[in-house]
Amino acid sequence: MAYELRPVITPDDWHAMHKIRKDLLFASDRHSVSYNENHPDDRLEGNTPFLLLEDGIPLGVARLDQRGEIGVVRLVGIVRDKQRLGHGLRLNRLVEAEAKRRAIGLLRVNAAPDAVGFYLKAGWHEHAWDMSELVGLAKNAIQMEKLLGN
Repeated sequence: MAYELRPVITPDDWHAMHKIRKDLLFASDRHSVSYNENHPDDRLEGNTPFLLLEDGIPLGVARLDQRGEIGVVRLVGIVRDKQRLGHGLRLNRLVEAEAKRRAIGLLRVNAAPDAVGFYLKAGWHEHAWDMSELVGLAKNAIQMEKLLGN
């Protein structure tokens, strides 16, 4: 299996990312928040949406928002039929490697309550870092962070 963490650039990449986000993160059984394919945060300077591909097939998404030496990981998900197979940990490691490449030393996330166990397993810990973030889609999230080593 060949994995690739690819910045979302092409129209096909954008389409694949939006489909995964809508089907997984913004499903009607999960949130009442509507998904906006043109949300300006996806195109802000310092924010990079990514696709995780396995053998060229999109199976996960994440966005890395860089704020100096701090990165915020957002909108993370693996397609439903590929969950619990190790792809999330692979995505996490690849995002961490990209963050290190960008000289980011600390990652933060607003984790969905059902994802906290995953993040703990991946070496994150609970830490309230900005309560003003806990609105909208993230209103029930648990704030976590991870210090990145060399």
